[in-house]
Amino acid sequence: MKIYYSKYVGYGFLAFACALFIHLAFLSLLGFEGIPKVSFFTLIQILLFLIAIYATIAGIKRLTSRQIAFELTSDGIHAYQGVILTKDIFIPKEDLVSAAYKVADVSDPDHQNSKSYFIEFQLRENTALENLSKSNTIIDTEHHTVKLFVNFCKFKEEDWQNLSKYLTNEYHLQIFD
Repeated sequence: MKIYYSKYVGYGFLAFACALFIHLAFLSLLGFEGIPKVSFFTLIQILLFLIAIYATIAGIKRLTSRQIAFELTSDGIHAYQGVILTKDIFIPKEDLVSAAYKVADVSDPDHQNSKSYFIEFQLRENTALENLSKSNTIIDTEHHTVKLFVNFCKFKEEDWQNLSKYLTNEYHLQIFD
C-alpha cells in the first residue's frame, strides 16, 4: 500500500521559485545588482537565488520522480525522505504494536486551517530504531512512537479506514480511532 504526495506540493515549489526569480529580475532591472560590492543586500540576493534554484529542482522532482511518501510492504514501512538528497527510512513491522490516525491542532491564530494530520505508530520497548525528526517522519524512541505526517499527501480520513484494515490484516496491529 502506498501513500503519495499531493501534486499541490510540487506546484507550490514551482510557484514559489517563479515568484523568487521574478523578484530577482525586478531587482536587477532596478539596478540593485550589487555584484561588484559585497554587501548584506547582495548576500540576501544570492541566498534568494539559491533558494529559487532549490525550489525549482524540488518542484520538478516532486512532480516527476519522488511521488511516494510512504510505502507499507509485507516487511514494514518505508518512509522516503528528502527531495534532492533522498533517504529511505525502514521501520520493520515487528517493531510496531499499534496505530492511530490523529489530528492535532497546532494553534496558529494566523492560519484558518492550523491542523496537523499524522498516523502514529506505537513501537515495542526493545526497538533498534534511532531517534529521527524529518519533514514527514518523527521517530521518538523515548516515548516509543513513530509519526508519519500526511499533511502534504493524498490521504483523507476515508483512506484511513482502508489502511487500518490493511494494518490489522497484514501487520496484526491494534488500531485506535
